[in-house]
Amino acid sequence: MLRQWLIPFFMLCLAAISVLVLRSVAPTLLPRQLTFFFLGGVIFFLASRISFSNWLNIGPYLYGLLITLLLLTQVIGKVTRGAVSWIPIGPIHIEPSQLAVVFAGLVMCQFVVKNPIKNVKNLLFFGMLAGFPAMLIFLQPDFGSTMIYVSAMASLFFLSDTKVTYFLSILGLTVIAMYIGWNFLLRPYQKARVTSFLNVSDQASSASYNAIQSVIAVGSGQFLGRGLGQGIQSHLRFLPERQTDFVFASFAEETGWVGSGLIIAIYTMLTFFLILMGYLAPKPAEKYFCYISATMLGVQATINVGMNIGLLPITGITLPLISYGGSSVLSLCFQFGCVQSIINDFKKRPSLHIR
Repeated sequence: MLRQWLIPFFMLCLAAISVLVLRSVAPTLLPRQLTFFFLGGVIFFLASRISFSNWLNIGPYLYGLLITLLLLTQVIGKVTRGAVSWIPIGPIHIEPSQLAVVFAGLVMCQFVVKNPIKNVKNLLFFGMLAGFPAMLIFLQPDFGSTMIYVSAMASLFFLSDTKVTYFLSILGLTVIAMYIGWNFLLRPYQKARVTSFLNVSDQASSASYNAIQSVIAVGSGQFLGRGLGQGIQSHLRFLPERQTDFVFASFAEETGWVGSGLIIAIYTMLTFFLILMGYLAPKPAEKYFCYISATMLGVQATINVGMNIGLLPITGITLPLISYGGSSVLSLCFQFGCVQSIINDFKKRPSLHIR
């Protein structure tokens, strides 16, 4: 069936765009990115060949591994751009927060099926299971990854059979948590990213500079772009993090609105396809996992594109499967492999034929 090939097709399209833009703006990183894509392809294939029910069974062990890695990050983590998010293992650096949505998602999808959030006990357990990884990621502090993770878990909370009164309770707790986080947990540079976005006239801060250079890069591409390898903002290093946070701006400058529209179209189609697979999946846990995967992809891509074109504050969120980075590529390939295993199970289920 066509639907069995759509996720690999979209992934290949995004990988091809990543190769094109990295070959232009950061060619020295291209061999490593190709290695990440190769390993990611192997992980995707292996994950898709294992039944999703088996992934649900080992979900608690993966959740325990996630918590262990996040705690280990606080102890031996490497400081990168003001956050302790990476665990150095020889020449390799692992970012455990990238695994949060998929590892915790397997546990949480199974939890809400077996324990509907209809009483305070289940609500508290849901909050603790989902909230502990969020707290550890936020303490790094990695506000961007926390936003992605919380968005995915929030979609699961709202899509499950939950009492309306609990929605209001969680909303109130969220407001309180945001107040505490802003006043006591966020670092000054993270606050500057938000305040500089609200005060666009302040061009002195580095956050404002990054946003301005990104918007200039996107606008200079116009309709057809300057051509691959001809970007001024990226090649003259005016554009910071041109291979990660601002890779969209790099590609937009060289390919114009045509290339930008292609990226947005791919993410939109893939997100809606994941939602459709969730709608068609016969089992609740399968539905929920597809939905949180769609939420994660849609929110992450929207925030990254939004901050590249000046519509959203800079949060350090990368562009899925396009930005340079091994942890992100490998975790996404594993997550999409789990979704692919759900799709593969469609054809294995017997159909009822009425004559």
